[in-house]
Amino acid sequence: MLTLNSSPIAWLNRQYFDLGPLNGGKPHHYGIEFSYNSLINNTTLPYTVQVNVSPFFRESLVKETGMFQYHVNHPLQLAKELRTERWEKLCEYLSNYQELPNITKLRVMNLLRSLCFHRVVKEYIPEISSDEIASNVELATLAWCRALSSLITHFDDRTFDYIQEIAAIATHAPSGSKVKINAGLQMVVEYSKIFGDLAAAEFWREEVTKDIEILKPSLNEFEYNLLMSMYYRSVSFVPFLRRDKQKVVEEMDLCESHARSLKPENELQQIVARENLSLCMESRSKESIWLKDLDLAEERVRLIVQLEPLEPRYHLELAEVLTKRGKLEEAAKYYRSATRLGPPGTPVAWFMAGQCHEKMGELELASDCYLASLQIEPEAISVVQHLANIAPSLGNPGLINWSNLRLAELEEQKQQLQPKAAPNFQSESLSALKRSADKVLV
Repeated sequence: MLTLNSSPIAWLNRQYFDLGPLNGGKPHHYGIEFSYNSLINNTTLPYTVQVNVSPFFRESLVKETGMFQYHVNHPLQLAKELRTERWEKLCEYLSNYQELPNITKLRVMNLLRSLCFHRVVKEYIPEISSDEIASNVELATLAWCRALSSLITHFDDRTFDYIQEIAAIATHAPSGSKVKINAGLQMVVEYSKIFGDLAAAEFWREEVTKDIEILKPSLNEFEYNLLMSMYYRSVSFVPFLRRDKQKVVEEMDLCESHARSLKPENELQQIVARENLSLCMESRSKESIWLKDLDLAEERVRLIVQLEPLEPRYHLELAEVLTKRGKLEEAAKYYRSATRLGPPGTPVAWFMAGQCHEKMGELELASDCYLASLQIEPEAISVVQHLANIAPSLGNPGLINWSNLRLAELEEQKQQLQPKAAPNFQSESLSALKRSADKVLV
């Protein structure tokens, strides 16, 4: 049987399997550690990492490492012999959850959410009424924890019910509370990105601005700069919807300025500040692409890769920009580096690396990349299509016959599964796989 030391990806992400030691250096790895320590030490975090990792990451991790003995939908389902002392401690809290005070419940749920057990979070936290949200910040924060899990699972659920959960918090939580501000900022983002509703985005921007004025006197310098960086990153969607390029740049300049003004004094602040700057520059790189300044986009994404060298999605984003600039050889290098860093975008990275090699006429390498992608995601029809296209040039009759047969099978399945289509990796796109880690305001 494979062990957690058998694979570098499993070792790097050990916490997700059994709450073992922190081996990885990504913000979401630290997020698990911060959440666990907060629970065990009975302390409240003033802030934490912003990434909200999808259940798809956990599924991909098990699938790509072959650690199927750790494939569970609930922490209590993990076999006793596989549990570490820390995992057993989490199970004790879950077994006695109903007797816990609200603040401890929140810490348990934050740890579950950081481990990608979002459906378990929704199982343990019932829907909380508007009156309860208005009367108790702890209950409002529990409602926010549930809403974040609803947000990240809505792709599979095919529902927008999470919007109502967030709106209830943004509307009814105590004025000037952090949870009300976080929910309000998420409303700006959702109405901008999902619905393109300028009027609603403007409304929530104004509401959040009022609450920040109430909260501001209680914040220290670090907290204020962090909040304002997050604020401008969110509300810049309003001028974006207005197609006001100058205002978008001005507000993202402010976002970056506040991000660079963060002066960390401890490990928590160091990780939070680093992640926030990365998220800011990620938004700025997309801003540059929108403004058709690919030189600046490349410069900004290179900075992010320097800040977070172990995060595969940033390697994917840099490779995408390099591809747009015609730097195919270097793009292929970064796509391949993403494959070594693990999920969630590994099959996409292999496919896109194959695209680069195919465009450069390196068909043997392209074939290897496509086959590697299919090892992980065998139903990706566009990968099979590209493989079938290049197979005749490779002079491999077996590959020609197999790819044509497989393509016919997938086309038939696609027709039968409509409207749910088989995975389809589009060139010049990072696909939903890469985007499975949503950024939220916490």
